[in-house]
Amino acid sequence: MNYVYKSPQYLFRADIQPNLVEDLNGLDQNSEELFIHGKTKGIDLLASFSRLTKLWVHSVNQKEFNQILGQVNPKMLYVYEMRAEDLSLLSNLSNLQTLGLEWNTKATRLWDLSKNTNLKALTIKGFSKLSEVQILAQAQKIELLELEGDESNALKLDNLEPLKHLHHLVYLGLSHIKVLDDSLWPISELRELKELVISNQFPTEEFAKLSVALPNTKCDKFSAFVRLPSLADGSDIMVIGKRKPFLNSKKDSSRMKKYEDRFRVLQETFKKEV
Repeated sequence: MNYVYKSPQYLFRADIQPNLVEDLNGLDQNSEELFIHGKTKGIDLLASFSRLTKLWVHSVNQKEFNQILGQVNPKMLYVYEMRAEDLSLLSNLSNLQTLGLEWNTKATRLWDLSKNTNLKALTIKGFSKLSEVQILAQAQKIELLELEGDESNALKLDNLEPLKHLHHLVYLGLSHIKVLDDSLWPISELRELKELVISNQFPTEEFAKLSVALPNTKCDKFSAFVRLPSLADGSDIMVIGKRKPFLNSKKDSSRMKKYEDRFRVLQETFKKEV
């Protein structure tokens, strides 16, 4: 599968998940898809579902997380709301191709991704205590990566250096993220990248420089500004770059022109350096 043509919402079927199962007792064990939660009855029967390929899990603590992962090896796994610090059992999922983990209030680190040799798509969102992602460099076969904080807690990282090793990436999403060195340059090594979805949290110079390095990558931040639906204050233009203003396209046309000219100058400067 070429993941660049499949949005994360499509991959995890956010709107068309199976019905939530409250009790596995008596359920057809030939089921290929299941949606369970930590308190679903008969969890110890999971190992009997030998044809299970897609599993959605909601609301688990560490004990429940371990119990579930100790019995399955699906191709797709999506887990929402984890109170689990230790994620090491994910390393045992050798069949895993698509993995989504969202909202974890305990984990400070990831797991050994080198053992997930079939992993192609990975989403990590809302890990409020995650402090480093160096081990992501091991996931060198992935084609799609979403790495995000949330509106309440930005994901805080020293740098994006691990991402430069992910040479097969075709889709990269980075939102609600704070990078200490403010550099997007590690992404410049991702020559196969087709689409970059990123929040406006980096210096203008970084976006301009990356637009030169990745001319074939689709990204709405590779220009001086982005047009928005009109906001309550009349603003409909977001100038690209951290701490840059919102403008009104009718009243602020001269300012828009200055930002556009400045962005173009930055691009021309970087073209001479690359």
